Amino acid sequence: MPLCVSVGTGFSCSANELGVCMDRLTLSEDAKAILLLCGIFGDSKSNVDKPLSLSEYNRLVVWLTKQKYRPADMMTGAALDALKEENPSDIDQSRCERLLARGAAMAFALERWTNKGVWVVCRSDTDYPRRLREHLKIQAPPILYGIGEKRLLDDGGLAVVGSRNVDHYGSDFAIEVSKNAAMQGICIISGGARGIDQIAMGAALAKGGTAVGVMVDSLLKTSLLQEVREAIRDQRLTLVSPYYPEAGWNVGNAMGRNKHIYALSDYALVVIADYQKGGTWEGAVEELRRDNHVPVFVRLHNNVPKGNQELIKIGGLPFPEQPWEKPLSELLTEAARSACAAAAAIQQDLFTITKQGTVPVVSEPMRGDREVAETCLCKSLPKASARTNFEDISLILQNALKQPRTVADLSAESGVQKSKLNQWIKEAIKRGLIEKLTKPIRYVAVPSVEQNSLFRREDVNGTN
Repeated sequence: MPLCVSVGTGFSCSANELGVCMDRLTLSEDAKAILLLCGIFGDSKSNVDKPLSLSEYNRLVVWLTKQKYRPADMMTGAALDALKEENPSDIDQSRCERLLARGAAMAFALERWTNKGVWVVCRSDTDYPRRLREHLKIQAPPILYGIGEKRLLDDGGLAVVGSRNVDHYGSDFAIEVSKNAAMQGICIISGGARGIDQIAMGAALAKGGTAVGVMVDSLLKTSLLQEVREAIRDQRLTLVSPYYPEAGWNVGNAMGRNKHIYALSDYALVVIADYQKGGTWEGAVEELRRDNHVPVFVRLHNNVPKGNQELIKIGGLPFPEQPWEKPLSELLTEAARSACAAAAAIQQDLFTITKQGTVPVVSEPMRGDREVAETCLCKSLPKASARTNFEDISLILQNALKQPRTVADLSAESGVQKSKLNQWIKEAIKRGLIEKLTKPIRYVAVPSVEQNSLFRREDVNGTN
């Protein structure tokens, strides 16, 4: 059914007309605003103003939250007027205004996409994938485009990833794992790219299982393929992308999509990874550095490359060897729990600081059964575990700096050299986790409520 869009001077339509058009596409008022601010509706090279990037949009959300506005208020004029009046240096209000005037372009693009079966969901929507929101937090994409059953996005499953160039050992292993997963009702989640991605997803679908593909490019074009349409029609395949449906391939998007694959999964399997290069390596390392990372398993038999072996050293887990005498989900859960318990036991020795005797250090409660206990702030921390990284350090720093303190205070209590503390604090300030105070110079953690508030107002429909 054609959309009722009045095209006038400047290719725009009134708010009233836009409302009628978008209501037919069941977009909420918040979603309309987010799509106008962050969406691409055609050839990106022809756009005078680039849509807001993730970081730019997040800065706007922080401002909206503090002013008690929602994204939809940017279209009514209230928030936009306040933005003009305050004119914060890190938000280009005139650019936001021009982006919001693209109503007709958005309506035509949505009609084109929805006619091909594409749906759009924004971070403000209640049906936005919970796993993306919880795992990625402020890094969750403002807009997600998809084709297929949305339910699969919250069912979890096993991510299977690997390099495009794969030998028969890796290919056979990916097929074996994916077929077993399919027979056990485990969804296979991958990137839809040539090589391991397509091999794993194809094996699962051929065995009657389900699959989710996180696409870098050509979502619309891919969805039109005969075999893809059939699997989508049978509700066994869902394709999603944080990039607009007609986007072309580029290396930046390819690297950026990896975190979405992991976020939608319960476990991950790296079949083959080149050492220190390529999207598979970068994606696995990025995930392992998260404090709430999913268990990342690695294939370790039959001529595996150095990248696989090195991933084990930084927190990856050996994938259970065959024969698999138990269901994969049970084997992976047991292996992940054993690794978590072992890491926690190793780190227990670090929960005390030897200074005039042993002083106990109380750690924060674990935030989930996939996380190991926090390590203490001490000299031996970097050698304590292969999994130790800045995310671990930052949690400890934030806990230690709930009240303003100097570097000298931290050094005296922990025994860590001031130079090392200054390095960590500098990085934490850069990430917005710690704030520097002056007169005298002290440091204090940014309250967690403020850090996590981005979604409380923006992402839950109907909240105030």
